[in-house]
Amino acid sequence: MTLPSPQTIYLDADREPVSAIFHPAETDHARDTAVILCPPFGWDEVCSYRSRREWGRRLAADGYPTIRFSFPATGDSASVPRDPDRLEAWTTALDRTAHWLQAATASRRIVVIGMGLSGLVAYRAAAAGAPIDDLVLWATPAKGRAFVRQLRAFSKLEVSQFFEGLEQPPPLPPGELEAGGFLLSAQTVRELDALDLTALPLVAASSRRVLLLERDGIAVDGRLREHLEVSGATVTVAAGNGYEAMTSHPQHARPPLEVIARVSSWLGEASRPASANQSSVSLPAQASYSAEIQIGDGAGVRETPVTIEQPFGNLTGVLVEPLDPGERGLCAVLLNAGAVRRIGPSRMWVEVARRWAARGVPTLRLDVEGIGDSDGDETPYTDDGALYVPTLVPQVLAALDFLEDRGVGDSFLVGGLCAGAYWSFHAALRDPRVSGAIMLNPRALIWDTGLLPARDFRALLTERPSLSKIVRVASVARVRALALWVLGAPKRWFVRLRSREARAAAAGADTDAALEQLRASRKRALLLFSADEPLHEELVRSGRLARMEWWESVTLEYIAVRDHTLRPGWSQGQAHEALDRALERELQFSRPTAPAPSA
Repeated sequence: MTLPSPQTIYLDADREPVSAIFHPAETDHARDTAVILCPPFGWDEVCSYRSRREWGRRLAADGYPTIRFSFPATGDSASVPRDPDRLEAWTTALDRTAHWLQAATASRRIVVIGMGLSGLVAYRAAAAGAPIDDLVLWATPAKGRAFVRQLRAFSKLEVSQFFEGLEQPPPLPPGELEAGGFLLSAQTVRELDALDLTALPLVAASSRRVLLLERDGIAVDGRLREHLEVSGATVTVAAGNGYEAMTSHPQHARPPLEVIARVSSWLGEASRPASANQSSVSLPAQASYSAEIQIGDGAGVRETPVTIEQPFGNLTGVLVEPLDPGERGLCAVLLNAGAVRRIGPSRMWVEVARRWAARGVPTLRLDVEGIGDSDGDETPYTDDGALYVPTLVPQVLAALDFLEDRGVGDSFLVGGLCAGAYWSFHAALRDPRVSGAIMLNPRALIWDTGLLPARDFRALLTERPSLSKIVRVASVARVRALALWVLGAPKRWFVRLRSREARAAAAGADTDAALEQLRASRKRALLLFSADEPLHEELVRSGRLARMEWWESVTLEYIAVRDHTLRPGWSQGQAHEALDRALERELQFSRPTAPAPSA
């Protein structure tokens, strides 16, 4: 069975374009029911992205045309979290998406799957009259206040780790809430605090079906269940195993296959085979394959989803361009932050790309193989070392070929965080078209399989214990790797003169050679570290950092936060400023020198 290819589109939602991926149903099994798959909020949304992609594919294979979308001010959609009336904007976006899906598929029933916050929004939209027939609510409370309370608890735990032993940053504006690197404005917090689903009657409730899913053994909200049953809706309660696995770190997240199968079975109880006109999908005018995004102060940019063919399938990305492109020149490419998709850490790449495009620099946000919507294995990066491999760098260079062939740019500033920083570094070494590299918290410049366990062992021996350090090394995979590394110590000691020291010397020599190549090329590079980054400490101990401080082409910057992905908003702001300075240096270099005045 070959599924029709998903289509990345933008939907009009009251002048806030919504980014969506539409999965047409497998034709031979098409049903008369269509599904909107809504994301959870914040870090859960980031971690679950690849799982929801698989969920959309499986729903389409079962015959249900499915659309995955990002609410305004999230993902690839327009706007920012501090824009006013976010709850209403989210509700409107879901209403417009339901209307679009109904028109595109001529489906008899529209079902929304909501998780956490998006479940609250889904119910609110249905109660307000959106064309939503049935609801699947997973880990959704009856009151928004319960959701906000959970975020507040998570936020307090984070803050205690991020600035441990460091100067505290300025506080957030009163009423705002930040958790997992994602912000809710004071207005949004107030509106969620006041949201009570039991006070919102469902229109024509007796004709609706609602599936309430537990969260890994945690019972559904009894008040919500009672309210739905009293209203006359047909309520089914089922186990919801797999939520935590789905929202684990992006490298380790797993699709909730049990829940996916249960939802498809529930859908099948009320759906029928699609008629001929329902099997033929057309995209109504309200959808487009690119969108004009307003970014404030009257500025705007154009965003276009792109695909880049590779031997294993397609890479995907979003190209952000000025509304009035100038002559071909500098172009930026922003790479994945580890296994985080093209939006970047805490959605930073979305904001950076739009700001830079408004300045006249086209910017591509790219997903490499197996991340975001790019093809590849569903979980290829369970080990950190799988991200730090030279074989991914040619995919970055293929993106440069694509942009050059498209006439977008002929010189490139390439940047990323974590593994994306590593790819940026090696792209700069390999390709003369790369004039500058931005490297935020790279784990390594040259990767070695013993690097992580050696670091963990050194940290246990030398660092003062703290919650943040325990969390950093407490994953099952890293504990196992550390144990094997320690157990292998006698053998390593026995052969160290012949192999271990030789390999370490070779890795050091490779690092020195790579840095010397960077220095000799005079390509500009930003190397930015947050506190306690192991590569920074290793560069200091080896004396390499002292040498680099004298290189005119390399800029070293620091952010006083103990977080690899710069989740606190204050540290994100510091990183934005550093990135803009790097772009300005690149623009100054690429601008033609004005001719000297004639005598």
